[in-house]
Amino acid sequence: MVEKLLLLGFRLHSVLFTWLSRHIRTVKTVILIVAHASLIGLFFPEMRTEFGEMSLNILIVILFLSPAAAITRMPLLLVTMGFRRELGILVGYLAMVHGLGYFIDPVSFALSIAPYLPGDILSIDPILLLGIAALVLLFPLLLTSNAFALRTLGGVRWKRLHTLVYPMFVLVVLHRFMASGGLSGGMAEVGEVILLLGGYSLLKFLAWKPESFLFLRRILSSIGERYRRYQFSGGTVSSSPSSL
Repeated sequence: MVEKLLLLGFRLHSVLFTWLSRHIRTVKTVILIVAHASLIGLFFPEMRTEFGEMSLNILIVILFLSPAAAITRMPLLLVTMGFRRELGILVGYLAMVHGLGYFIDPVSFALSIAPYLPGDILSIDPILLLGIAALVLLFPLLLTSNAFALRTLGGVRWKRLHTLVYPMFVLVVLHRFMASGGLSGGMAEVGEVILLLGGYSLLKFLAWKPESFLFLRRILSSIGERYRRYQFSGGTVSSSPSSL
């Protein structure tokens, strides 16, 4: 059973990796087209929540992708790393549609935001306040997600600026947690926060200190070895004494 699952996973990995490697430019173009087209959502306020959910879900993929690729060294994850900038732009546009909608919608603005301006903004509903704070951090990230900004700022300053994604991620997770009812929403919501923030922190630590978890490294090395044998053997998975 394990061999069949490994074979299925290896085949799927190879197909996806081969396809993505051959269509990198096309995939990037499609992501950017979808990102720009998503701005149409500003005219559909009833979809505002869905756009916010999509934005966070894609952000989760982007953030978890980097440490997962560093830990596993899977070719598919490594090639997918090349789409992070385009996916980041998509995240930014979806989040703008979700967040700015409350400012450009006269009803939402009048009810939720205007009464607290200009001097009592910290008294806004915590759900909205967390979202606004995340949106403020998003703008410099979105505006500098291009080659011109990278050249202008330089690699070191650009990377330093883009560490804003980490506090933004925390704010957005808490924003969704509060919107789902917070502590009164049940253990599922609490578990999601722990899984996202704790799981990401653990992955980052594993990527930084891989030698700290030798058992995991042995498992990954064994799977990697079997994948290499799969490639050289023309599509079969063979067992060996060193395999799992």
